[in-house]
Amino acid sequence: MTSLARACSLVGLLALWACGDSAIVEGEPTASQVAPGMAFFHGSFDEALADARQRGKNVFLDVYTDWCGPCIVMQETVFPLPEVGEYFNARFVNYKLDAEDESVGGPEIAARYEVRAYPTYLILDSRGAEIGRATSGMSGDQFIALFSRMLGETESQFPTIKARFDSGERSPEFVQEYLDAAIVDQSMSGDLDFQRFAELKKVAGDYFASRDHSVLINETDARLIATYWDKTPRGDELVEFVIDNYDEFVSVSSDAAMSQFVLGATWYAGLAAAELGNGTYEAFLEELAEEPLSRAVAYDLARDPDSVLDPDRMHSVFQMRDLVASENWGEVAEEWARRIAVAGATADARTYNGAARDLAGSPEAAHRALALEYYSKAYELDPSDAFVAASYGAELRRSGRDELAEQLMEEFRASLGDSAEDRRQLELFDRLSPRP
Repeated sequence: MTSLARACSLVGLLALWACGDSAIVEGEPTASQVAPGMAFFHGSFDEALADARQRGKNVFLDVYTDWCGPCIVMQETVFPLPEVGEYFNARFVNYKLDAEDESVGGPEIAARYEVRAYPTYLILDSRGAEIGRATSGMSGDQFIALFSRMLGETESQFPTIKARFDSGERSPEFVQEYLDAAIVDQSMSGDLDFQRFAELKKVAGDYFASRDHSVLINETDARLIATYWDKTPRGDELVEFVIDNYDEFVSVSSDAAMSQFVLGATWYAGLAAAELGNGTYEAFLEELAEEPLSRAVAYDLARDPDSVLDPDRMHSVFQMRDLVASENWGEVAEEWARRIAVAGATADARTYNGAARDLAGSPEAAHRALALEYYSKAYELDPSDAFVAASYGAELRRSGRDELAEQLMEEFRASLGDSAEDRRQLELFDRLSPRP
């Protein structure tokens, strides 16, 4: 995962509202290939555009990452729906793009269209020109309604609903309708509006607090909880209610949505505990082996054995954060050395960069020297990564090697071309390592 993409994940609240998998076909789909759900073109992005030109269609482009919870929910629950397939297959050549998969040009294409949040949905003409964009996850009906409005087939009713809300209407039934309709309205903006989302989250919080939690076990409220309470850590009353009634919420929602919600809540709680440096993060991991969280884990790992919410991967992150927070620098150095040795030849630039970042916080000269060595190795493995280059340059300056830092900065800039991805890397590099 790139640093910029991870940042988008952590701050892109509007983007983190839902996403799955469905039939993948090449060329003109047959009836058996498209039923049920969306039929996705198999081939390169340029080939998908060519296919759209041949068919006289536009392109629907789903830009996702494999760690994006909303992307997963959409792919698992919405894209396979027959009614969604019927709508999209008739209008578009559908194409899915992993924004981090270099083998398919994901970073370059995502940069070309200035994708800043996941999932991002683009409508493109057959030459690749953008016609419209949207973000976030939603229900199948909402997804169809969203694109129907984007294509001018229908008109949004949200202004009327918002006017009623602004005039003071606050019955629970209406507030539920307002919050649900706002998901599509916000998605249609195509950009992140953090202030607007914060306002909606406050409305949602008041709504949830006003209701007996037992009445929230329904399809609409489950969607509202997953949307507006996403990334809320364990310990929150509503989060704990969902966990205590996990099976009931799955029955009105989906395994995909609820597993992402409760495992995400565990991730954020465990990470916050690890930052305390007192080992309390372990209690959250232990609960993942118990019902009902164990079922969420089992579903997620069956879906993707390499899931970022794998308890073992969580433990790896939490353990290191705990060691750093407790300033146990000797163990930090030993643990990173062990991990690098286990990884062997597969240890990549991000592995070495992470080790260097942690050890750079140590007051010990030996650890700082090791950090510089790891930064150098990371840059050697991937000199095109802006985050790696900027981190290495910053540490060179901290160690008093300004001349080498300046040389690195010039070398990095000179290595970049005119592609959209290179321009994005340069923008990130300049932001992370401004000239002194």
